[in-house]
Amino acid sequence: MVNKQALLWSLILVVLLLLIFTPLVMVAISVAMIPVVYLFVKLEPKRFVVYYVLSLLVVYALTAAFGAGILGTVAAIFSLFLLIPSIVMGVLYRKKAAARSVITGGTVAFLAQMLLFLLLLTLFGVHVTDEMRVFVRSSLDTFPAEFQQMLPANLIDQVIEMMIQLLPLYLIGLSLYYSVITHWLARKALNRNGESIPGMKPAKEWMLPRSFVWYYLIALVLSFIFTEANGSMIAMVLLNVIPLLMFAFAIQAFGFFFFVADARGWAKAVPYVIVVVSMLLMPFLPGFMQLLTLLGLFDVAFPIRGRLKKS
Repeated sequence: MVNKQALLWSLILVVLLLLIFTPLVMVAISVAMIPVVYLFVKLEPKRFVVYYVLSLLVVYALTAAFGAGILGTVAAIFSLFLLIPSIVMGVLYRKKAAARSVITGGTVAFLAQMLLFLLLLTLFGVHVTDEMRVFVRSSLDTFPAEFQQMLPANLIDQVIEMMIQLLPLYLIGLSLYYSVITHWLARKALNRNGESIPGMKPAKEWMLPRSFVWYYLIALVLSFIFTEANGSMIAMVLLNVIPLLMFAFAIQAFGFFFFVADARGWAKAVPYVIVVVSMLLMPFLPGFMQLLTLLGLFDVAFPIRGRLKKS
């Protein structure tokens, strides 16, 4: 018997994989895990495999019909790359795991898979860091000659090396992005179709463990000892860890805004406006990110919320 919901979500998967080759590529790749997670949760393993494989075959058949079967192959490989994180999140959904556990599981699975992929590329003679250097330099070559002459050669080299050293941060950020987006939308879809998937705590209740304060302080102290000039492994680790901790405390600051809005009886839209404005300012005002980090750190380290409740 055909499952209409499974058929619908299989069709959604087909459409998303085809949209990869359109201007909507960023939207498509951002939500490509959602249909797979949905199908895995709602179907038995054997039926899931059938619907999933048929979806990939339909994608290949449609692209091949227009003489572009290679695109169908690329789309299938991309979907298979997202399969393991999707299954991990689906298994955790079936176990009714907490939202934090689902996001963590999806992030770790996605990150581990990307690291394995990079390892395989290296074993086959493809050096990712060298390719990054070539890509950045070729991108700079597309800029006007006047602009290129304004940039000192050593500055370009420093930027390239910095980007390479920040590769772990990019990978972690990408893994977290996929997991959060997938959880946010897949949970809504599943709950509307009879499931009971736990969500994240309300933003006003977000609170990092106090140990994060010590991690951040220790990382800052070590960053003064092991500078980038040292070129050591510890310096590279700190270069990636400190931005992650700053991001965590910035999220903590957002939770604090929601707490204050609730405690003071502000309009519900106020904390959302604050968060949106903050996110728009962060890329242009580095000092603003540091301010949010300090606010989040103080929120975790000191009983600010308790005093606000009393007042």
